[in-house]
Amino acid sequence: MAGCLVLGLGLAAGGPPWLLAGERLVIGIVVAVVALTVVGYLLALLIGVTVGLVLVLAAIGWLSGGVLISRQLPRLRQNIGPASWGVLAAVALVALAMGYLFTRAVEVTPDAWLAHYNNTWSDWAFHASAATGFAYGQNLPPQNPLFAGTPFRYPFAPDFASALLIAGGWGIPAALIWPSWAMTVLALSGLILWARRLTGGIAAGVIAVTLTLLGGGLGFLLFFGDAARLGLTTALTHIPQTYDRPQVGVHDPLANIQWYNPILSYYLPQRSFVFGAAIVMAVLLLLTPGLQLTPFFDWGPTLTTIRRSWRRWALKSEAVAFIVAGALAGLLPLFHIHSLVVIGLVAGCWALLFPRPAWIGFFTVMLVVAVPRLLMAVPGDPGAPPEHQYPRWLIGWMSGTDFPPWFWIKNTGLFWPLLLLALLSPLALTRRARLLIAPFSVVFVVANLIKFQPWDWDNSKLLVFWYLASAVAVGALLLRIWRATVVGVIGASIVWLTLVAAGALSLLQFLPPQGPAYVWFSAEDVQLAAQVRQATPAKAIFVTGEQPNNPIADLAGRSVLISYPGWLWSQGVNYSRREDDLRRIYRGGDVALRLLHQYHADYLMVGPNEMATLSPNLDYFNSTFRLVMRTANYQVFAVPSG
Repeated sequence: MAGCLVLGLGLAAGGPPWLLAGERLVIGIVVAVVALTVVGYLLALLIGVTVGLVLVLAAIGWLSGGVLISRQLPRLRQNIGPASWGVLAAVALVALAMGYLFTRAVEVTPDAWLAHYNNTWSDWAFHASAATGFAYGQNLPPQNPLFAGTPFRYPFAPDFASALLIAGGWGIPAALIWPSWAMTVLALSGLILWARRLTGGIAAGVIAVTLTLLGGGLGFLLFFGDAARLGLTTALTHIPQTYDRPQVGVHDPLANIQWYNPILSYYLPQRSFVFGAAIVMAVLLLLTPGLQLTPFFDWGPTLTTIRRSWRRWALKSEAVAFIVAGALAGLLPLFHIHSLVVIGLVAGCWALLFPRPAWIGFFTVMLVVAVPRLLMAVPGDPGAPPEHQYPRWLIGWMSGTDFPPWFWIKNTGLFWPLLLLALLSPLALTRRARLLIAPFSVVFVVANLIKFQPWDWDNSKLLVFWYLASAVAVGALLLRIWRATVVGVIGASIVWLTLVAAGALSLLQFLPPQGPAYVWFSAEDVQLAAQVRQATPAKAIFVTGEQPNNPIADLAGRSVLISYPGWLWSQGVNYSRREDDLRRIYRGGDVALRLLHQYHADYLMVGPNEMATLSPNLDYFNSTFRLVMRTANYQVFAVPSG
């Protein structure tokens, strides 16, 4: 991780002069993370995920970064001036706040690993299986660790980055926590810097960060009734319900709120999202400076330039920036496919509005790099039922019977009216800034027409980028109102509070003194996984139950026949036949043995989950299979050879 930081600093030091120091730093570190992850993966295909690979990558980072820094040190010193301290203070505050939240994601105690957020309890179990599969299972090229023997269509690069840390000696919780924290800080820092470039200051960016982390809908209105019933102090220290997704009757006006707390729904649990968000912000920072100087809709001279110069390419620094941005965007299918959809839509609009020859390089590189992975990842399992395949039409997203404008008012409050005012009037932003932000509304429209995964709610992975970028416009408008008069100060403050109240109240529910603690893995689970890693081959296939927190897949790094169906369904996997076969296997008998051989299974586990959900035939397994491992609550059997 230190080598990655040094390489990032070196790339920042050698960045183009028309980028500000903070912009170069964010871009440099993001490029370093992406480059070392991809290079590490390519090398791992040859030598595996080992300590040696980690040392090679560290050496690449330290040596390359050191050379770049030494060459640019005088220039680097000149670029750290008083104007940077406001940004540094804002970034430091973001880093500390998110650091506190991420350190609570997993707590290691003598008795158990505890998750303090319900979404990290579930989502990080999946990510742990991918990371440990690389680190302990040598799952290269990657197969689906939760559906053994099938392609892994999920963007695996963030978890491969964590696997490198595990191979370097990090514990599993730390390897999940700190890369996610770092990429979150980079994404939010990039948002502040992008807002500064569009507005000329950091205040709108800071407001945008608060909105993108806490923005919510009208669910907070229910808090007033709870406070009146329980008392304000009790209602705040013992949050009685989730205000970002209130549980009310179907006919209640506040029913069908689908815009959940962004911190709890995206930034903390979704590791692919935070990597994708950081890459998206790096791409925006690379492209925006050139577009601020590009004439609006000036197609004639642009086409003339392309015709005259296509035979003699001369790459200027601006063109190189577009090519680097295209390469970053093209690698997004390895990190977060939804981010690529966002960049494709926004960059396509920008190319129409601000034509320049450099767009050819951007889109060429992006497509060449992205298409091979896209062909594998989309449209998912061809054998899945039609409703599990994607993309498909989804008119209105999840509005259902709601009138769409009312659906979005109750989901995002005054955000949409403020956004329209900010984009359609010159009150807060220049015409160029409005034209640069407006294409993100195309993302909003597309997400309300087409679904990109089997679960329709997952379109929020697109909508969160619309909200993030649009929050800059809303933040600029609130700042303009706040600076106008004393009444404006009061009005803007109240409006801001209405936008973040639901998210803030929902977050309080997971913080001391009321924050819950969910057992992610028991000490017995951790010990069992360690024994499995020592006693079984790296590529062994296990048959287990379907629980989300599976010690075999998540901690031992071994592939399993089938795991939690909710994840498989969301990825478009047709798992129904294998799920039926799982039940037949645990019933025992000749059918079980035939199926185990058919799926090339090596071991079968019986634990609390299997006992509760699959009713295993222990008499059969004890009499026919060899018991290779036993703990207080688990038994692991070796499958007899066929």
